[in-house]
Amino acid sequence: MVSLQTYVFNSLIYHYGADYRWGDTKSQNLDRKTKNYGFGLLHYAFVRNLQPKRILCAGSMYGYIPYMLTRACMDNQSGHVDFVDAGFDFHDKKFKKTHYFGQGFWKKINAKKHFSYLLDNSYISTYVSTVQGFVESQNHIYDFVYLDGDHSYEGMVRDIRLLWPKLNPGGILCLHDIEFDFKKSLRDLNPEFVKKVEHVSFGVQQIWKEMGCIEYKLPILNEYSGIGYFRKPVNKNSKLPDFLL
Repeated sequence: MVSLQTYVFNSLIYHYGADYRWGDTKSQNLDRKTKNYGFGLLHYAFVRNLQPKRILCAGSMYGYIPYMLTRACMDNQSGHVDFVDAGFDFHDKKFKKTHYFGQGFWKKINAKKHFSYLLDNSYISTYVSTVQGFVESQNHIYDFVYLDGDHSYEGMVRDIRLLWPKLNPGGILCLHDIEFDFKKSLRDLNPEFVKKVEHVSFGVQQIWKEMGCIEYKLPILNEYSGIGYFRKPVNKNSKLPDFLL
């Protein structure tokens, strides 16, 4: 039984890239020793308990968080995930300021087949698009939104402005990397790798600070990346950050 659990854990972690397929266990707070799925379990638990009808997940290198959100819908036997990723590739110079470590994965594979691994893929739809392009082409309303795509301050402001009207009152907005110190991380990376990633900018910490005025919020910190949950106010007179006014 233990060996089967270990096999499933390792296979799932690799297939959906929870460690980004380069051994990063800190970003999603994984623990291989105890077979802990980390932050993925938090999102899974939120969906299992809140039972949202529709979920938007923006950004994922190989699909780990969309998998966990979809798995929760599958186990609830209700709900649907719209997964959006632009498919930017950090090996391509034209994306040097916008790739956010993306591998261009979603432009290279069959997403339907990819999400058939340990999952009923009828609960997820994949769109290779920017958030803006997706919003302009779709008209869904959401109960749960997870953002892990464009991490620049300007990009996140744009995406939150686009998605906030699409989030039901009382719905949940979740941000990844609310405590991530990109400049500090660069100092610990291989110099050759740094050349490929140093052009991008991270503004999630500033976004988290500015959205701190929202009454119901929950930070989950691990002294590296961190995630933050916001509940969209039901009262229209509730305080909001200036960029949403």
